[in-house]
Amino acid sequence: MLMIDSPSTQISTQLDHPSSNDELNRLLCAAVVSKSFRGMLMANPTLAASSGYQGETFNLNDEDQSWLSSMRPTSLVDFAANLANYQKNAQESRVNLPVEPVRQYVRVN
Repeated sequence: MLMIDSPSTQISTQLDHPSSNDELNRLLCAAVVSKSFRGMLMANPTLAASSGYQGETFNLNDEDQSWLSSMRPTSLVDFAANLANYQKNAQESRVNLPVEPVRQYVRVN
């Protein structure tokens, strides 16, 4: 029996990272569609996130909660701009770990 080392044809160079963008974007969407939620978000972002919106909760990680508690938005546009900047910086600071290629062996008879 002969075994030939054959490299895999498709290898991901990034590991999957859970994203908090969805939760922050949901928070922003709730503020867009609800004047009362938007007012709460402008007055106290942490309270708005912890209160949820129409029975839905926002599952923010510790980093996102810390960022949100530091926010003092003056308008929804200000909040959205700060959110976009925060998400961009978070994306750029993410560390991509190298992934070793998976060896595949082909059996030759």
